[in-house]
Amino acid sequence: MADNPLAEAQRESAGASTFGKYNFQFHWALCEIIRKHEQQKEYAILIEHHEDVVITDALEADKARFEFYQVKNQAATFTADSLTKRNKGTKEALKGSVLGKLLSSCLNNQYEDRITTIGLVSSSGFSLGIDKGLKLDVIKIGDITEDDLATLTQNIHKELGIDVLPEHLQFIVPEIQLRNQEDYVLSKFARLADKLFPGALCNAVAIYRSVIDEMGRIGRLEFDYTDWARLIDKKSLTSTSVHQVVTQHSSHPCVDDIKSDFDDLANDLSWKSKRKRSFKRELSLLALRRAGFMSALDIDITNSFRSSHDKIDEDGFPDDIAYVDALVDQAIRGGLLDKVKDQDTLLMEVIYCLLKAE
Repeated sequence: MADNPLAEAQRESAGASTFGKYNFQFHWALCEIIRKHEQQKEYAILIEHHEDVVITDALEADKARFEFYQVKNQAATFTADSLTKRNKGTKEALKGSVLGKLLSSCLNNQYEDRITTIGLVSSSGFSLGIDKGLKLDVIKIGDITEDDLATLTQNIHKELGIDVLPEHLQFIVPEIQLRNQEDYVLSKFARLADKLFPGALCNAVAIYRSVIDEMGRIGRLEFDYTDWARLIDKKSLTSTSVHQVVTQHSSHPCVDDIKSDFDDLANDLSWKSKRKRSFKRELSLLALRRAGFMSALDIDITNSFRSSHDKIDEDGFPDDIAYVDALVDQAIRGGLLDKVKDQDTLLMEVIYCLLKAE
């Protein structure tokens, strides 16, 4: 098992138990993962784990790089002073500032060098001096005027002892707004399905509800996980799981051909109706999923089965039953059973590859 690179004690865990207050937070996060999904990027998103939102660009522990975001929903616009203001807590001890809390989650730990973006997202925006008077929705350290940058740096130095603010720190003004967040995300999902499967029919409401419910579930989990695989399984929403939801609630003509070809093959294989119906349903979902977004695992599996198929000469067999049996035997000899969950899935991959090659 791979160690979890994020397995450090979290700054706070109260956010997970009060997750219902942060509706805007995960609607913004949904927009981020939809954007990545449109670009066919692999990702996993964590809610209330070290920060409000953490996004990783890979599902393997050794390859993962992270984006850390704190998402704020408030009426007041952030200034350099309010970003670094420290209120008094119990016994007159100073609390961490908004910016200080974000940076303390990202710096001086084992995953610091693997963070590519540190982002503070504010629904009310920022009142920071910008060089050349530009109006930016993503404000980077190099965009801020000397006076405001000096204020931020000096105050953070007093709080955390940091001399220079990280270059990958960003202040982000989101497109999504409080008053339209549900409808905004719904339209984003509809456009995502159309981009993945041009001409497809999709149930955007069902997609939205499924994904938002799962995000709520992972946001309420307060446990830490030392094993990376368990963290991804228990606490994250991945590109694979999102794509499965989109596929489940979409239909497309591209699937009709493979369904028709399978009907002919199943008849030749003398399959009974019950087995044929169940297999065709799963095969259709597989075909639609791969038509829209091939994950690294999908690419590896399809390439492996295609290579296995090439070792068997179809002309050397009297009928389709013998040919498919030979393909299955070759796949097992080639170790491909280790790449799928069971022998039924292996048969699915054999037939999928066979039908796609025709």
